[in-house]
Amino acid sequence: MTEDKNKLIINKSNKLFDECVEKYGESSSAVKWDNQQTQYLRFAELIKHIDINDSSKSILDVGCGNGELYKFLNFIGYCGKYTGYDINDKLLDVSRNRFENIDVRNIDILSNNLKDNPKFNYVVMSGIFNTSGLDEIVNDDAIKWCFAFIQNMFKLTKESLVFNAVSTFVNYRDKHIFYLDPIKTLEFCIVNLSPKVQLSHHKLPFNYTIAVHKSVDWKPI
Repeated sequence: MTEDKNKLIINKSNKLFDECVEKYGESSSAVKWDNQQTQYLRFAELIKHIDINDSSKSILDVGCGNGELYKFLNFIGYCGKYTGYDINDKLLDVSRNRFENIDVRNIDILSNNLKDNPKFNYVVMSGIFNTSGLDEIVNDDAIKWCFAFIQNMFKLTKESLVFNAVSTFVNYRDKHIFYLDPIKTLEFCIVNLSPKVQLSHHKLPFNYTIAVHKSVDWKPI
């Protein structure tokens, strides 16, 4: 994935979400979730892989947007530390206005040097691949971008990475949504990240969740 293509995706994403914040403010529609129930169903799938009761644990929410996952975690009693990364300043301002002392930062994990970046027990991501400008580039490059993004997220975790995407196994396609093949994604994670991978393709219509757990003694070929 070239730097130019990454900038194209970032610019398209920022334009989209700037407009959404201007139109919808603090609502879930500002992050392209017209139905908050389905947004929370996706959150519920993510946190199945997280120990919410251990105050020593930390979560990095990549693509934190307006901080809705932070609200959800507080509602279910999460006891650990929360940090959010996003590339859109307007959404980050919304999250800071909504929640006092929330720790959110403008960081692009593809262009940022992660060598000195802190690591987190859990790294989670919900929805970034759905509407992040990937429809602007050819499919093979879009897949490479997603895989590079997944690989960099995995570098930031000490225990587990959990993320979701829209499946290619659908009977209808929206031209504004990017569909990521779950079989190719699963294979990429097993070959390049860890053999300890879980794929859930049965809980939510047309969506899937993948959890990749660290394996200390395993190295990719």
